[in-house]
Amino acid sequence: MKEKVIDIYPPSEKVGYAKREGCVFEKEKKKKGGFFPLLFLIIFILGGYFYYASFKTEVVIYPVTEKMEINEDVLIRTTGSINQNEIRGVVLSEKISDQRKFDVEGRRMLEKKAQGEIRVCQDYRDSAVTFVEDTRFISDGGKIFFATSGFSLPAKKVDDGCGVVEVVAAEAGEDYNISADSKFALPGLHGSAIYGNVKGVSFLLKEEGILKEVPYLDDDAMQIAENQMKEDLFGQGKDVLLEKYGEEYLMDSDVQYSVEVSERDLIEEDEDSFYFKLDVVVKVIAVAKEDINSFISKGLPEYHVWRKDTEEISVSFKRINFNEGEADVFFQFSGDIYPEIDKEYWSRELKGLDFEKAKILIKKDINTKEVTIENRPFGLSKVAGSLHRVDIKVEFDKN
Repeated sequence: MKEKVIDIYPPSEKVGYAKREGCVFEKEKKKKGGFFPLLFLIIFILGGYFYYASFKTEVVIYPVTEKMEINEDVLIRTTGSINQNEIRGVVLSEKISDQRKFDVEGRRMLEKKAQGEIRVCQDYRDSAVTFVEDTRFISDGGKIFFATSGFSLPAKKVDDGCGVVEVVAAEAGEDYNISADSKFALPGLHGSAIYGNVKGVSFLLKEEGILKEVPYLDDDAMQIAENQMKEDLFGQGKDVLLEKYGEEYLMDSDVQYSVEVSERDLIEEDEDSFYFKLDVVVKVIAVAKEDINSFISKGLPEYHVWRKDTEEISVSFKRINFNEGEADVFFQFSGDIYPEIDKEYWSRELKGLDFEKAKILIKKDINTKEVTIENRPFGLSKVAGSLHRVDIKVEFDKN
């Protein structure tokens, strides 16, 4: 019987194994080589994305401008409806207060008579008793008072025959500021049967009597002080109004303003000085800049706008009437105007067009000095096909 012979061949290096080392075989390591193509692919994809995201066509139109002027008399009206040659106005106001100390050199006597009430009773008649104005009362301290008007005392059985009589002192001075428990007689009844039966039983002091030398600020000095403060407060009020509303309103002219004194007070501090307190209200007839723009727009040719950086506006006030809330002004405007350019319309019209065709279309409809078209960051000489990627700009001076 024949025996089978089996040859065992050593592993070849071509089948991926290392040379034999004893009884162990090691696997060969694969060579590197796929990183850089992958990185290039990533950069290419990102670059394409950012190009697509940022791509747009920029169209810059340089329109031809012309000079225009408006010179006319205009009425500024703060109430009611406005007509073609009128501008809406508004009255703005601010209250300003201050007080200042003034030294006083003049002197005068301050005289004031005490005033009060005497409770008077009669126990003589069963009927009312009537007395005339200026009926005289004398206190137990010898001070004379007079009734300021006629009065009646009721019958002795009615309210104990008592009534209240308004009186004024015969002279000015603190000596007539007598106590509440003072008693009074009526000297005019002396010698009559009723004399001892009509008496003043108590006194209520309502206004104190004064007789003293005090510092005196005469009318001329007060007027000078008021005028000085009024002028200063006017300036403060104007500054406050300008700070609050100057961004929104035209209110630079002094004649737009008025100042009125709402309250004045003179406060004595000591024998040599006073505090003069003054409240004023500062008003202004102002015009909103937005309303001025609307008025200018009404005077422009149809479908035209003006360059805001070339405008010159002057409002000269000729008459102000704060009671009626209106003013007559001479209005002047000058500026460069040009045809209004509808950016959304032109974005639709130009999308997808060749640059040269787009320029021809623009110049056919708009009087321009120049039109430039450029794709950003770069691209073919063709306007982007998407509306939101077409950017229309209006400029006047090419750098």
